[in-house]
Amino acid sequence: MALSSASLSSSLRDRWLPADDGPYADSATASGDAFAAAVSSWFANATAGPYPCSTATARRGQLASSAGAALAAGRAEAAGALLATALVAYMAGQAFGPGVASPPLGPALAQTALTGVFADLDTATSDRADRMAQAVWALALTTIVVFPPVISPPAPVS
Repeated sequence: MALSSASLSSSLRDRWLPADDGPYADSATASGDAFAAAVSSWFANATAGPYPCSTATARRGQLASSAGAALAAGRAEAAGALLATALVAYMAGQAFGPGVASPPLGPALAQTALTGVFADLDTATSDRADRMAQAVWALALTTIVVFPPVISPPAPVS
């Protein structure tokens, strides 16, 4: 199954982002865990060539910890930079059969997009989820999986 930003947006709305009037997570740690739950369940549907991602949910804790730290940053610029870094670290090294994901190629663009979402406090929840999902999806699409030479050439995550 190919990844889509629409499915991630829906998952972010359902699992992480509060409605426009709340309720909000009790802490940045809880919010980071909810964000990681949405992203890891979405990324578990990723494939590279014929191989599904086999490590997405197992690495959820790594993303949750880093996302919690990003969400505790207190400033949009810091939160955007730290969350982009957390997502890059999460996606790099994911296993797809015998292949291993390299780091995504678009962290600077993702950082800019995520910072914009955190800075725009008046954005509706659905728009916030869409913008966040598009940034994460772009990172996934720029992640290349390298397979041992006897299997096949590198394949993009889809």
